Amino acid sequence: MPSPTVFAYFGFTEDLHLEPLGSGNINDTWLGTSATGEKVVLQRINTVVFPYPERIMHNYRIVLAHLRSKNLKLRLPNLFPGIDGQGYLFDEEGNCWRAVQYLENTFAVERAEEPAQARHAGAVVGTFLAGLADLDPAEVQDALPGFHDSLSRYQHFLRAVVEDQAGRLSEVQTEVDFVKREAAVFEKIHQLGLPLRVVHNDPKIANVLFDRSSHEAIALIDWDTIQAGSFLSDFGDMVRSMTPSFSEDEPDTSKVHLEVPLFEGLVRGFVPTIRSVLSPVEKENLLQGAFWIILEQMMRFLGDYLNGDQYYKIQYPEHNIVRARNQMALYQSIVEKEEELQQILAKHLQINTKA
Repeated sequence: MPSPTVFAYFGFTEDLHLEPLGSGNINDTWLGTSATGEKVVLQRINTVVFPYPERIMHNYRIVLAHLRSKNLKLRLPNLFPGIDGQGYLFDEEGNCWRAVQYLENTFAVERAEEPAQARHAGAVVGTFLAGLADLDPAEVQDALPGFHDSLSRYQHFLRAVVEDQAGRLSEVQTEVDFVKREAAVFEKIHQLGLPLRVVHNDPKIANVLFDRSSHEAIALIDWDTIQAGSFLSDFGDMVRSMTPSFSEDEPDTSKVHLEVPLFEGLVRGFVPTIRSVLSPVEKENLLQGAFWIILEQMMRFLGDYLNGDQYYKIQYPEHNIVRARNQMALYQSIVEKEEELQQILAKHLQINTKA
């Protein structure tokens, strides 16, 4: 919990009532409510995962100013600058804190419940990314160096397999072999020569806020991962989180598959908002983003399981391997439905995306 120093830095009184907010795997987040009813989101940034909070806050300010200049149909959460204007503080125990505006009358979901929800979410992410298309990637800093450098992550994964720190390799050999068989997708992405873009890097549906009255998506939050990257990875993350039949925590993999109506809803929302700024290579390879990110995420869950669960928050000892197997099932489902999915993309992109 925040100390009095944190409250004083952001100008909060100590009668601020705090309650846990959200279900993120990395940072600790609270909703603060003052005696007068004013609300704020207070976060303790995980500096093990995010060792450069000053870069996060730099990027936040750059992106906020750029998007505000566009007058987009997005709600953009303001930062609390703090007494020194930096917007973040290290407390006495070395914890890093920041505060952002709470967007009232909104809600979030863990998975898309209907195609319209996926469509609204896709439109918000597309609008967000299209709004950043003319922002020079050199303007933002690497908050997480190598975040989607999958070739490097794959080498770390192979090291985790060899070291087998937690003694779990024998129970996950099938999953390890699967990653090794499919890892060529990482080299394929590398060889595409994709344009460098300013992207969100974590546009899962849990980071999309919906209006409680209209149920339309109105905001994309959690900007910690914003940095230079690829539109394909953001599209892949949307497919990963917005189109499955169940969330990544579902242990029964027989239930896990890509829902084609949800995928079409996502594409119907995303593509029209961003089509005009996509390059030909991006249009032709959008679906590769799904293979890329889902396999990368499976590999990350699996590697963390082999390392003894050092990175992701877990609710029980097998949580990371459950997540990895879930992502494996989703990947396999997309392989099975690839032709149909490419046809959907081709229709909305108005080109032939089939390889």
